Amino acid sequence: MASQCRRFEGKLALVTGGANGFGRATVQRLVDEGLEQVVIVDRDGAAAAAEVEKVRANGGRGFAIECDVADVGAVEEMAREVASRCERLHVLVNSAGISGSSQGRLEGDFLPTWDAVMNVNLRGTVLVAQALLPLLKVDGGAIVNISSDGGHCGRRGALVYDASKAGVAQATKSMACELVDYGIRVNAVAPGYAVTEFHFGHAPDPAARKRELEEMQPDSCLMQRLARPHEVAAGIAFLASEDASYVTGTTLCIDGGRVGLDTRRPAPK
Repeated sequence: MASQCRRFEGKLALVTGGANGFGRATVQRLVDEGLEQVVIVDRDGAAAAAEVEKVRANGGRGFAIECDVADVGAVEEMAREVASRCERLHVLVNSAGISGSSQGRLEGDFLPTWDAVMNVNLRGTVLVAQALLPLLKVDGGAIVNISSDGGHCGRRGALVYDASKAGVAQATKSMACELVDYGIRVNAVAPGYAVTEFHFGHAPDPAARKRELEEMQPDSCLMQRLARPHEVAAGIAFLASEDASYVTGTTLCIDGGRVGLDTRRPAPK
C-alpha cells in the first residue's frame, strides 16, 4: 500500500530480515516514503538481492548483504561492509527472527530450540544495534525492534519464542536509556498473528495456507482477523520517523486488539 508521505527523504536505513515478511514490507514502505538508500540484510542473500532489484526498479537505491544475525563474526563483517559504503545510518529496523521448529514447553522440549531462537531474536537484535551504533551516532536517528504480542501475554507451547520476544521489549527499554544522549530513539512493535511467510512459507501448499490465513476470523483479537505485513510496516515507519520524535523506550502493539483486552464478544440478544 503506497504512502503519500515523504518522511524519509535524504535518509539511509538498514533492515535485517528484509527479504520477506515484516522486513520486506518495511523496506517497501520506507522506499515509498522517499528513502534515499536502503541496506537489506538477510541470511538468504539471493532473496535480499532480489528485493534490492525491486527497490531499484522503483527508482530507489540500495544494496544487499547476506548475514546470519546469530553469528557474531558475520554481524561484525556486515557492519564493516556497511561502514565502507555508508557514512551514516538514520534508521535501523531489526526484523530478523525465527520461531524454531518447536516453540517450546517447560515439560521437556524447550532446550532443542532455546539457543537458536534466542541467538537470532534477542541476541541478534542487540548485536546488530551494537555493531551499527557508530553509524547511527553520526546524525542520530531511530532503532525499531520487532517484539511480538506473545512477548506480552502467556501462551501454551510458546515458551522459547515468547521469552525471546519479551526480552526484545525489555532490551528496547534499556537501549533507549543508553542511547538517548546520542539523539537515538529506540522503540519496538509487537505484531499479532499475521499473514507472513513466517506462518505459511513452510506449509505443504503455501498459497493455499496464505489464503486460509487471509480468511481466518480468530476470536483471540477484537478485530477478528490477521494482520497484513503493510499494517505492521506502517507502525514501524511511524516509530522510525520524526512524527515519533517524542517517543522512545516504548512498544507499540499492532495486534488488532488483543494484549490487555477482553476479546470476548457479547452473545446476541
